[in-house]
Amino acid sequence: MEKNVNTEVHSEIDEAQPQEEAKPSRLGIPQRRFTSISISDVQQNKPLVSLENREMETLTQQRLEDLWNELLVKYQDDDKFCALLADKKVELKSQNLFTIQVPNLFFDSQFRDYQGRILGFLREMTGNEALQYKVVVVVEQVEKRAYMPREKFDELLKVNPAILSLRKLFPDIDF
Repeated sequence: MEKNVNTEVHSEIDEAQPQEEAKPSRLGIPQRRFTSISISDVQQNKPLVSLENREMETLTQQRLEDLWNELLVKYQDDDKFCALLADKKVELKSQNLFTIQVPNLFFDSQFRDYQGRILGFLREMTGNEALQYKVVVVVEQVEKRAYMPREKFDELLKVNPAILSLRKLFPDIDF
């Protein structure tokens, strides 16, 4: 009740004061009158929303992939953003953490630029404000190819060890 009384007092004071017109300054820009806001006014006008009371969706791997595709559709006009997300694999690690697999460190910095957009969309859709992601660099092993004759012979020797006995039978033939 005291808050209502205080609010009424403030409104009566505001109504009692004559409102001044904005006077132009020397530069021709109108000067504006500043008003003060107290913390109690903010608390009265806006009720706080508790994050614990919001319903949180149980996130599964399939739902995460569906949301990832929805994110691509939502921002399909932004070519750079879509190209960044398009072929990346997402994997759910826990209820509040998922990973994005990228081929090199360059993409890590790119994902940091769009972090607000990605997490904002996913948090809004799931209701999980604690949702985070981690970028994981996946380095693919490059297959070593045999180019030199000795390398080719060694590869064949791995496949069929009997070639070594054939080579001993014919010592004049180079591998």
